[in-house]
Amino acid sequence: MRQKCVSMMLGSFLLTGVLGAPALAQEGENVDWPLHNLDLYGGRYSPMDQITRSNVATLTPRWLFQHGVIDGVSNQTTPVIVDGVMYVTDSRGSVYAVNAADGHLIWTYDVTELLAGGRREGYIFRHRGVTYEQGVVYSAAGSFIFALDAKTGEPIESFGEHGQASVILDVLRLRYPDVETAISMGYWFTSAPQIHDGVIYVGSTRSESLIPGGHVLAVDAQTGEVIWHFNTIPQDEKDQGWDIAGPTWVGGGREGGGIWETPSIDPELGMVYVAVGNPFGDSTKRSGVNLFTDSVLALSLEDGQLQWYYQLVHHDVWDYDNGSQPILFDMEVDGTPVKALAQANKNGFLYILNRETGAPVHPIVETPVSTETDREGEQPWPTQPIPQTAAGVPMEPVSPIVPENIPPEHLAGNTIVPIFTPRGPDQIFAPGSGGGASYAPMAYSQQTGLLYVSAIDRPFNSGRGPRGFVSAFDPTTGELSWQQIFEGYGQSGPVVTAGGLVFVGAGSNIAGYFYAFDAETGEELWKFNTGAGVFSSPAVYMVDGEQFVTVASGGGSRGRRGGDLILSFALPPRR
Repeated sequence: MRQKCVSMMLGSFLLTGVLGAPALAQEGENVDWPLHNLDLYGGRYSPMDQITRSNVATLTPRWLFQHGVIDGVSNQTTPVIVDGVMYVTDSRGSVYAVNAADGHLIWTYDVTELLAGGRREGYIFRHRGVTYEQGVVYSAAGSFIFALDAKTGEPIESFGEHGQASVILDVLRLRYPDVETAISMGYWFTSAPQIHDGVIYVGSTRSESLIPGGHVLAVDAQTGEVIWHFNTIPQDEKDQGWDIAGPTWVGGGREGGGIWETPSIDPELGMVYVAVGNPFGDSTKRSGVNLFTDSVLALSLEDGQLQWYYQLVHHDVWDYDNGSQPILFDMEVDGTPVKALAQANKNGFLYILNRETGAPVHPIVETPVSTETDREGEQPWPTQPIPQTAAGVPMEPVSPIVPENIPPEHLAGNTIVPIFTPRGPDQIFAPGSGGGASYAPMAYSQQTGLLYVSAIDRPFNSGRGPRGFVSAFDPTTGELSWQQIFEGYGQSGPVVTAGGLVFVGAGSNIAGYFYAFDAETGEELWKFNTGAGVFSSPAVYMVDGEQFVTVASGGGSRGRRGGDLILSFALPPRR
């Protein structure tokens, strides 16, 4: 009953009593988390080291906030923190500003009544957060982008119409002049926007709605006008990339290619990087590799021109799309500097590319796979790209690619088949369509030089629940450094700190643990039961010289049971 009252008040409170009184305000610095995954690279590395391996065991909840919206989708927001204020969202895309030191509500902007024409009846949007630039908070909700004054929550009147820009619809009408709403064609946003130098970059989804390609959009952050757009599945010669992608679709519609997560940006190279989702529709009517689905795209920041692409899955019939933001980082390989990009896929593999050219840093071998199928008209692609280490052996997967722990009674009447086997009845294969690396972002530590990846082990038709995997890879060699396994879904992205810690959550139907692991060894150093599944990615920040770790909690099976809790942790207050 107490939880219900807190939710209804849309408020928050300080945890006191056995957890200790709130910390006294100290003179000190603030350290922000201004973008969805901290920076333009999506690096998720915090230079803060107040919380360390030696004291993390004493970490306790300092405050919690509940926004009160529980409507069937997990709490997937990643908080953004600027100047001591935290900005979070609910599943509808409404925005809440709270005091990042104590969790008290400052303002709320409710988008519910504004989504007419941008909300499909009966479907609750997933919403993963906002972005911030120069005193303005931007949220992509439904099929609109909203611009809000960061101090007051009031809409920026000069942006779109009264702070609301119908950017997807504006693009669709160039080709489909009679379309009335973007949502009627299956288009909406799930990701937090990216922003750089006055331009918003965001991708539209959803492949399963049979969209004629997802759109990468560059939007003027002052006016809400679309500067350029790129269709991830070129429909005809009017779309850029048609000469490359057009011949890779033979026989029918060109559908899918949604974009689930935030783009990454390298301003020095002048490129924006986008992970594109799966094709959809009748696979017997789309022979070929089906570009640019299941690909990483590099586009020009200035005009959206295609610079390079790399496809991770050919002719996808398993729903092995890219759900997470590409991560950018710099490293040395055999003494040579490499500007790298990594993308983890739902097929269980990690791909490491040169972000200047799109070429693999280590070998990625087109490997023969089964093409035997009983499905009339299906033409499976005969090879798939399998990453290897620098030593020329297959890389360890981020989650099993061979079914494990299948209940014996479930094997009766079913057959275990290798990965990339064409779909058929009574199969068990890994990863399943809900396995591998999903929308959880990765993290890269400038201190350890390791890349951290979350993933899910749940084979298709497995007859058992999921396991979560957190893996650390040395990207200079492609070798696995350590791996932790826990019960539940690995859909919470890690964050790594200069204190030598990796924080990550577990999604579960029963309880959601929030973990701290040693960044070098993977040793579990601390965990906290948040009371519900953690399907969001944490953030790290500092207010008045005190370091906090914050995460959203709330969700059950694959996040389809809602929740509304934001928790912020800190070390015990100094007395």
